[in-house]
Amino acid sequence: MLIFGILGFSVALFGGILLFLELGRRMGRRGLEKGAPQGLGPLEVGIFSLLGLLIAFTFGGATSRWETQRALVVKEANDIGTAYLRLDLLLPEDRARLQQLFKDYVHARITL
Repeated sequence: MLIFGILGFSVALFGGILLFLELGRRMGRRGLEKGAPQGLGPLEVGIFSLLGLLIAFTFGGATSRWETQRALVVKEANDIGTAYLRLDLLLPEDRARLQQLFKDYVHARITL
């Protein structure tokens, strides 16, 4: 379900980029026909540089959060596996009940 949301968002974002690219091209061509100036040079370079820097920091922060989340999931999986193996130290009647509770917990985490 989440994959289709991400895929749909990516397709919409790509389509929007293409749309605005075409709009900018047409507006630029119309401006050249009217004799408008070619550009503002250093001002455009500065603005696009700051925009690129902002995008780089945004993606860098997103990557950091993604890696942290991934590490937490791996740590939780390892902790659950270790605790499940330690259930072998309990009495058989307690072990069976707690193993079932662990299985229910893992299924609940997977569905979440």
